[in-house]
Amino acid sequence: MIRRLINKEFNITVATVLITVIMQFLFIRYASYGIEKNDFGNFVLLQTLIVGLSALFLQIPGQSFDRFYNAALQKASFINEFRTMLLAINALSFFVVFLYGLVIDKFTTEILIVVFIYFVLLNSYELNQKILLLDLQREKYFYTRLLEALSKFILPIFAYIYFQTLASLFLATVIGYLIASGVAFSFLREYPYMFVVQWQNLKKYFLFAYPIMFVSIFTWGISFSDRYFIEYYLSTEDVAIYSLLAMVAGVGQVVGQIYFLYVEPKVLKNYEIDPEKTFREIASYLKKLLLVFILLTVIALLLPKEIYTVLLEKEIVYSDYYFATMMILLVSIFINILHIAHHMYLKLLKRLDILAYIFLFAVVVNLMINTFIKDYGIIMGAVSTMISYMTILILQIVFVRRQIKKNRIKTI
Repeated sequence: MIRRLINKEFNITVATVLITVIMQFLFIRYASYGIEKNDFGNFVLLQTLIVGLSALFLQIPGQSFDRFYNAALQKASFINEFRTMLLAINALSFFVVFLYGLVIDKFTTEILIVVFIYFVLLNSYELNQKILLLDLQREKYFYTRLLEALSKFILPIFAYIYFQTLASLFLATVIGYLIASGVAFSFLREYPYMFVVQWQNLKKYFLFAYPIMFVSIFTWGISFSDRYFIEYYLSTEDVAIYSLLAMVAGVGQVVGQIYFLYVEPKVLKNYEIDPEKTFREIASYLKKLLLVFILLTVIALLLPKEIYTVLLEKEIVYSDYYFATMMILLVSIFINILHIAHHMYLKLLKRLDILAYIFLFAVVVNLMINTFIKDYGIIMGAVSTMISYMTILILQIVFVRRQIKKNRIKTI
């Protein structure tokens, strides 16, 4: 009976990932063939703004919610603390969106208002998803992920087919999230909305999670700043093409999701029993992961290019320049997964604080290399991302080896 329940939960988790990926494939295909490049480039720039707002404002509440949820005795009060916190975050984000509109004078006020509403719905929806996931209500969580994928990937397709405008892409997403939010709130009827402020708790949450906020901001700089360099030095159409290549390369993240789902719970459990053996296991897992990535990279290079035309236009796929850019982005994804997997050492050594310094150095490297986009084109955006992730991985390895040697932990 227990095994059957575990298998059911695992199957729901896998289905959640796979169905979302399939819908994302459909969106990539339509974006490549059906959305005008200038519209899609602007869509990406505004999506990048939303990711930046999340990095700036949502990391402290998000990390704190995950850490303290299970320890909270009064769940309704705890949840409403964070719902109340989002009100202040929404006010701050409105100010940032307003400044963004002043600095980047290419979007109408109406579009920026829709983008702000999208962000408000998004952060509320993510909180509701966290509640369902941490409550282990996997079936309800599956439905919310399904509705979210429909809102992000399917509804915008239909909206653009009919209206053919940038605004329609965001309006469709907003409408989808409104419907999905109604469903999510119906799942959480036992937690009615209340205004709750606990100043001591706010201080605790801030002290716990503020280092991760800096890591998240630097991560945004490494992963997304290249879009704005491309926009500045080249064109909005180049932003669209680069983003399409990055989305196809991002399929490699599926491997990372499976890896983290399988490995991290085992490692955390085994560490309490035998730390030294666990460190050897991590090293073994990382070597196997590296071999998988080398194999997948070789396969990606050897696959007939016709396969890629399922998602991308032939003009993009058969361009050696664009294809090389996509392969570099794929390698970047794999290196990114490796350095995140390597974070497990830092978690167990309780030295996640070092990540802020490592990521700061990496983002400086990234910004410097991105300036070469002016002369060499979008491929330098991919190169800067790859080198930045490699920098993070190398610095982590050097630091962890010193810590392991200092603590006299045997890893071989």
